[in-house]
Amino acid sequence: MSADPAATIEAAGGRVLHVERPGGVRLRAARFPADRNGDPRGRCVFLSGYTEFIEKHLGSVAELTGRGFEVATLDWRGQGLSDRALADRHKGHIDRMETHLEDLDAVLQVIDGFASGPLTVVAHSMGAHIALRRCMDRPDSVARAVLIAPMLGIGRSGLPTAVARRLVEWFSLTPLVDSYVFGGAGYGPRRRRFEGNALTNDREQFEALHRLVDGNPDLALGDPTFGWVRAAFRSIAIAMAPGALEAVRTPALLALAGQETIVSNAAIEAAAARLPDARLVRFPDAKHEILREREPVRRAFWAAVDAFLAETGG
Repeated sequence: MSADPAATIEAAGGRVLHVERPGGVRLRAARFPADRNGDPRGRCVFLSGYTEFIEKHLGSVAELTGRGFEVATLDWRGQGLSDRALADRHKGHIDRMETHLEDLDAVLQVIDGFASGPLTVVAHSMGAHIALRRCMDRPDSVARAVLIAPMLGIGRSGLPTAVARRLVEWFSLTPLVDSYVFGGAGYGPRRRRFEGNALTNDREQFEALHRLVDGNPDLALGDPTFGWVRAAFRSIAIAMAPGALEAVRTPALLALAGQETIVSNAAIEAAAARLPDARLVRFPDAKHEILREREPVRRAFWAAVDAFLAETGG
């Protein structure tokens, strides 16, 4: 799989649609038909992570359509070409993660065949967190879930989690709620440096992402606000609450990156141990973006997905 097999959604065989939400918010979504040469597998929802957008994962969408899935995906509110919450487009901001869950449901309601489920869900980072929350809230809608580096804990805050959460809650009660977290900034040269990046060991994959942003600067997103981090901490507390994971019956494959620094691997391991029907697969040579890692890592990941689909009747 090349770094950017298609430059646009349409070139990848997809169709763009827009979904209106209360308050005049407009979400961008896309639907991709299954590859006619693949064995029919049903419908799959692909959910991306923070800062991400549909074009970034067209290669992964092609992997899924090639396996016989019809795929639906979206740009989260505040990301990609969906409406942004703040005038500064580079600030990642959301009021609550439940807003993303509601937006996801609204998108699925307008795409024929995706409203009723059950669906296969493949999701990365923040998207994997939201996928897990959907398994908790709407268990009948998800047949199986592939959770890639799920955001179940913050990887590197420099403070104990309890202290960091209290500080974020406090700052979010002030005008700083819409400000970057301390040390945060917009999309710029720091994010474009391959050396020392926390996302991938594959330079071509890394540079392909920035070529997409160069082609459409409106796709760019920088660091989160205090409000976004507050929403993340609150939602993580719900997902990791006593008894919450134990009640999830959805078969799940959790993918863990051995060189992870963005989310907490300890939290992923704890979640895998608590989920009743989970498989944990480790990728020692991967950074956070397993889907955009070096080719041997990607091949190993998709082999694990194929085994999971076979095991769960997909």
